Amino acid sequence: MAGSGKYTDWRAMLEQLGPVAENLIAHWERPDPGPEERQDLERLTLSSLAGAWLSHVSRDVSQPAFAPLWNMWLNMGGPNPDYSYRVADIDPKGTYRLSGYRGTCRFVEIAQSAWEMMLPRTAGHPTGGDASKPRPKPLPFHDFDTLSIADNGWLSVILSPERPEGYTGDWWQTDPRCIKLMMRSCSCDWVNEIDARVAIVRLDRNDAMTREELSRRMGNVAAWTEGIVAFDIRHAQHYRDTHPVNEMLVSQAMLAGGGVAEQLYYDCWFDLAEDEALIVDTAVPENARYWQILVADDRFSTVDWVYRQSSLNDTQMRIDSDGRARFVVSARDPGVPNWLDKADNRNGIVQMRVKSAPQVPDPMTKVVPISEVREHLPADAPTVSADERAEALRKRAEAAQMRIWW
Repeated sequence: MAGSGKYTDWRAMLEQLGPVAENLIAHWERPDPGPEERQDLERLTLSSLAGAWLSHVSRDVSQPAFAPLWNMWLNMGGPNPDYSYRVADIDPKGTYRLSGYRGTCRFVEIAQSAWEMMLPRTAGHPTGGDASKPRPKPLPFHDFDTLSIADNGWLSVILSPERPEGYTGDWWQTDPRCIKLMMRSCSCDWVNEIDARVAIVRLDRNDAMTREELSRRMGNVAAWTEGIVAFDIRHAQHYRDTHPVNEMLVSQAMLAGGGVAEQLYYDCWFDLAEDEALIVDTAVPENARYWQILVADDRFSTVDWVYRQSSLNDTQMRIDSDGRARFVVSARDPGVPNWLDKADNRNGIVQMRVKSAPQVPDPMTKVVPISEVREHLPADAPTVSADERAEALRKRAEAAQMRIWW
């Protein structure tokens, strides 16, 4: 612990941060990583360090506010590009009011969470950081669409252990294990859908964080910085070690209690050469509230989704004339609408989410040379030219920047 008494020892904190990047290189298990690989991991380490400040040190349970959790520049945990992730710390014994505008996005949910941070080897995480272990009873999820929303989109809900006496408005009960609220605002049309805007205040007290608590949190910076990246690397390695290569299966780790309520996850550990492509062929999940697919690297960081097409949701993707959806994962552009760019990653994860679907699909996969991709697609599958792709990527980057990230 870098904290000493009421105050943090700055030099001690820096000393604890010193070995973090090398520790993560060891967790990564890449044989003899070169300078570029090391730089990429060091950049991710800096991103995690920024997250330690935003998502942990700066959080105050008595003077709360929602802060960024994961996004393109806080790229931990395989962020879903369609989600705007925000987090607020709370005291499970406190009384809070959440208020704001629901927006016009697909859905908005608040998850109660019991973990404070993920440590490098053990963890303040329900499973000790082991994605293969069953998780305890999940904490509540709350859907904004269950609230009383005014015609102008305004909402207000109280969160507390017990309903306040005489209060008849919307109320959510706090689980006694809850110390964080994680908000996901899901947008599929990134330009036209409006993300939720939500404030949180504490009603039963308003005193600022103590020096002792600030010192404790600052003393956690190195553990947080290393821990969440190490957890994500182990999570990716879980799929590498337990899933058949280049096959998409229902995620057993997520079934054990991770992710979003009523959402099914499929995961595929891919191993693709520069001239190979993975074709994912799936039925469309009829009447699903939402579904999408993304590509992440072997550290479970989503491939750049702002300037690359590394994800597609049910609004962005093309459905083939036979009613199925086919996606092509590759480093080189195969000239098809549903290309998923894996960048220069030999290995990584393809992940598909399906939310609230009466029937779930059973995706099929095959590896083919990029030069033969069209032989495995319907004859009427359109071609995307280089100029069309370049303009589509520019429009994608513009659309991505319409989201609430900060």
